[in-house]
Amino acid sequence: MYSYSEVEAIKTNLEWIVNQAAASHASPSRADQKALIDLLELIQFYEILLDLINEFGTAVIDPHIAEGLAITETLIGRVKNSANAM
Repeated sequence: MYSYSEVEAIKTNLEWIVNQAAASHASPSRADQKALIDLLELIQFYEILLDLINEFGTAVIDPHIAEGLAITETLIGRVKNSANAM
């Protein structure tokens, strides 16, 4: 099960990805713009999730949300590994 601080770290890493992508492209392609919008929506979801965890505890993280968090962590790891390789 994920804790508040773990979800917050995932959200922070997503924000880092968005900031890095925005800083590296003066005029992103249509696909890049769509990906950035999707990431911003995901960040908003995690902000809402953090509010729910704060109010109701980690019981709000059901198996589907936990799976989504794990997938997001995998994405973050791949992006960071790719950034480090450059």
